[in-house]
Amino acid sequence: MPMSTAPARRERTRRIGLLTAGGDCQALNPALRALTLGATITHGWEVYGFKDGYLGLQEGRFMRLMPSHVTNIQGLGGTIIGTGRGQSGAVGSIEEATARCREVYDDLGLSTLICLGGDGTQRFARHLHENAGLNIITLPKTIDNDIRGTDVTFGFDSATQIGAEAIDRLHTTASSHHRVMLVEVMGRDAGWLAAASALAGGADVALVPEIPYQLDKVVAAVNEDVERGRAYSIVVVAEGAMSAERAASGEKVRAHTAVMELIDQLPELTGAEVRLTTLGHVMRGGSPTSADRILATQLGARAIELAVAEIYGVMVAVHGAELTPVPLTEVGGAPRCVPLDHPLLTSLRAVGTALGD
Repeated sequence: MPMSTAPARRERTRRIGLLTAGGDCQALNPALRALTLGATITHGWEVYGFKDGYLGLQEGRFMRLMPSHVTNIQGLGGTIIGTGRGQSGAVGSIEEATARCREVYDDLGLSTLICLGGDGTQRFARHLHENAGLNIITLPKTIDNDIRGTDVTFGFDSATQIGAEAIDRLHTTASSHHRVMLVEVMGRDAGWLAAASALAGGADVALVPEIPYQLDKVVAAVNEDVERGRAYSIVVVAEGAMSAERAASGEKVRAHTAVMELIDQLPELTGAEVRLTTLGHVMRGGSPTSADRILATQLGARAIELAVAEIYGVMVAVHGAELTPVPLTEVGGAPRCVPLDHPLLTSLRAVGTALGD
């Protein structure tokens, strides 16, 4: 179903529902704050937060969100209403889950459901809009920055900051011990986080899923650092990176495959001590950066504007300096990968960071 506008109706006190689904990330709480304050204070609406994502919607587990619940949560990581993966739980099949979501939505008298999440959240939101007739608006959140239809997602800047700070710290210990440091960051299908963290942290090598790496090129880059008199090297690896050999075979590589192979191969091929740091879920945690707080607040405020206008079946996307409603039909599906000519990658090459190709 394309972006739709609901028919005009008599104005009344509205009730809206909020949920955060999928993996957690920084700036979910600033978004919830903006949505709740915008709805309650500016428009006098009632706001209900479903606990633990779509499972809470199916099971009818919710709390009424008041301004007092959200006033000072802009710097708090995670989500005060909880999150979860998957759409089943209270009931079995997708049809039963859909019917149950519709039932709870109707029983609570909601006029709008606003869903905050990544690709999976966006796809199920579209499903509920098209197949259950729910009035849906979504916000794009993920540290991976890989949602189609938007230039950027909230959570990405905060995770990049964590990656850069970790690399900064590893520079000092790597130089002290003359070691090669492998730094694995999140990014199963897209290399936004690895590329940005590597660029901000001054890594020597950055391996992303979009560019299958050649082992000999990685070895050459590490050895070159030694030959230049800098007896250590920082290698950033996205969890979904893969070797050119594996890519050519067409196999689907599991997360962490590349870094586990490199930790075995590089010591013998470079003669260096190699140590591994996997940042993992550390990248999701902690306080959001100012940039993410601002972005999440702006997206939340824009979502309330769309709810006032009764524009549904859309995600609030960032296009340049504009916050634009994008039909959910254009959002879910294949992840948004880093274009090979993107400034992140061209800048890495320009400063001498090897990409393994």
